[in-house]
Amino acid sequence: MITAEDIVEKQFSATFRGYNQEEVDEFLDDITETLKTLEKENQSFKRQVKRLKEDQWDL
Repeated sequence: MITAEDIVEKQFSATFRGYNQEEVDEFLDDITETLKTLEKENQSFKRQVKRLKEDQWDL
């Protein structure tokens, strides 16, 4: 699984007529922020599922 940190740390080599490095960096920043948000949501959902399972046993 790729983490937000993997994206932040990823390095690409520069080549002649390569991609615009600034555009790539901005896109990777956007991906990183999206992934961080999704990771937080996922952790929240996992906690919610755990709590609901525990509540189920109380019924």
